[in-house]
Amino acid sequence: MRSSREARGETRGGDLPRWVITFDAEGGDGDGKQGARIAEEAHAAGVRDLLVIAHTGHNDADTAAGTDDRFHALFATEAAGPAESAETVGSAESAESADWSRTGLGFVSVHWPGMRCPPEPRLTDTTEAALNRTFPGAERLVGELRALLDERPVRYGAVDDVGMMLRRLVEAPLQSDVNSYATDMSNALLPQSDPAMLFDSAVQVCEGFAHALEQAGEEAEREAQRPERIEQPSTGAEAPAVSKSGTLAESETAGPRPADAPAAWLSRPEPLGPRIHPFGVTEVGEDPDRLWDGAHQFLCQAVSYAIRRRAALIGERGLAPALGRIAEALPDTRVHLVGHGAGARLVAYAARGLGGGAHRVGSLTLLQAAFSHFAFTGHLPNQLRGGGGLAEVAHRVAGPVVCGYSHHDLELGLLFPLASRLLGESPPLVGAGRVWGALGYDGAQGVEGCPTLTLADALAEDALPRSGCVNVDTSAVVRGGAPPLGAHDDVFHRELARLVFAAGRIPGAGTGEGRGSTGRP
Repeated sequence: MRSSREARGETRGGDLPRWVITFDAEGGDGDGKQGARIAEEAHAAGVRDLLVIAHTGHNDADTAAGTDDRFHALFATEAAGPAESAETVGSAESAESADWSRTGLGFVSVHWPGMRCPPEPRLTDTTEAALNRTFPGAERLVGELRALLDERPVRYGAVDDVGMMLRRLVEAPLQSDVNSYATDMSNALLPQSDPAMLFDSAVQVCEGFAHALEQAGEEAEREAQRPERIEQPSTGAEAPAVSKSGTLAESETAGPRPADAPAAWLSRPEPLGPRIHPFGVTEVGEDPDRLWDGAHQFLCQAVSYAIRRRAALIGERGLAPALGRIAEALPDTRVHLVGHGAGARLVAYAARGLGGGAHRVGSLTLLQAAFSHFAFTGHLPNQLRGGGGLAEVAHRVAGPVVCGYSHHDLELGLLFPLASRLLGESPPLVGAGRVWGALGYDGAQGVEGCPTLTLADALAEDALPRSGCVNVDTSAVVRGGAPPLGAHDDVFHRELARLVFAAGRIPGAGTGEGRGSTGRP
């Protein structure tokens, strides 16, 4: 198997080892020997710390390669070079000028059939092609969906057709393994289920997303962003009442109180689709474009759900076995997992798939993770039994599990809760964002002993814990981006590269440690 630069006929970054590992939608990795080949080449290259990076930018080959290059350059420049200007950090130019000879680093990019829905008003040829690659065999269905979204008929029946088509697009056969990864809750006690948006009235769902898009625009216009608040833990009779935003007092565990929802609407116990059409009315009355904007977002969120579901399967059943083979072949090399968006779900479930309690992963860093903020809890606050699907992951990682989050991420703070509601559930008194919120918006919730740090504090020497979950508020740098996504993709910052290095205790320019450092867990 070739490195990514070799596959594109390029030489970049001197002698820095770099590879791609590729999986199909079922987690298959071709001949099953990619991990062994990477291990062999990494051993020959003297790699001591191997960064494995997963993202969702696989709409096409050029997008995947470009995203790989940006992550590669970001981490590699931090490891090897002097401080770069803000304009060059994370660029190919900065990677080319860096001195790699002393780093001992290697990079593996995980390629898998994922995609991102770009913030575009209508489907483009490029996005349609990406959907066809992501859902092979559904080309006719995708074409019909695009035709409806382009035409925007004024009849409610056309919106209902969109809902039916989306259900067909993302459905999985009843016995398919991917159904085990529908939610981030434990399979042992809590059932896996597709989200309610795929079963509710399509018109009501589209109304909900249309309203959310309006709220995203209003939030983006506000100059002041609400900071994260940290609540001191207390238990028993002295425990405070549950706040309007929800606290961890109800489960008697220490941790952060979630940032206020980006829209007050998410904090109220009211339907998420605030309006439905009267019975017997067939035509959309006022502002049909508003409803069709919601239908477009419905498509994006349904696709994102299917991608997140697939990411977990690939992580646990594809990447995890490959990591096991790499670890066995390279006992003196530490593997560090880094994931962004749905890619964070992929690497987190890969860590879960490393069974037997073996500490095969040196660190796990999650950037704007697109999965439930309760995934790591051992006990859900609103359940007598059952916990998160990733509750045991921290025990399978030698170093810390770093949960980076930003309250400037509108996709995770606003759209994710709407898309994640389960069938039969209604917004609780504390609001939709509390129950169905994303880790990438307000950090891991319900995890006992999980500290919360600002990014500046986390980058101080030895600030991160040696193991266990830790929340890091990255809002100081992860803040740029227009609605409806907000800052979800604003992760190419040198401070985040330093955070990854600090989590893995990787010697290099960003950590102030030399190659001879013994500061390893």
